[in-house]
Amino acid sequence: MIDSYSFGSITVNGVTYRSDIKLLNDLIIPNWWRSTGHKVTLSEISDILTDDVEVCVIGQGASGLMQLAADIAPALDERDILLVAQRSDLAAKTYNEHVRAGRCVAAAFHLTC
Repeated sequence: MIDSYSFGSITVNGVTYRSDIKLLNDLIIPNWWRSTGHKVTLSEISDILTDDVEVCVIGQGASGLMQLAADIAPALDERDILLVAQRSDLAAKTYNEHVRAGRCVAAAFHLTC
């Protein structure tokens, strides 16, 4: 579960991270970096999109400035994965709601901008 999010910081299960992260169930991948700083591509999240993922939550930063490549939504739709892309504060709440509901959730969080 995500305990808290604020600009430049996210706390997951009691551990605070100060760089972008990806989540999949109990797996936490810290120091997530994209080839283009404020755009995420499908290949940059493919490692967390396992066969059992039902929801993919993308935290687009404090102001929602991180953009999604055009191929992400159709690719996830094709795999019946619900895509939720929001400002990171809202995405953290959405992530927790889906986890509490028992869904398999993959997530990627941009912590600044």
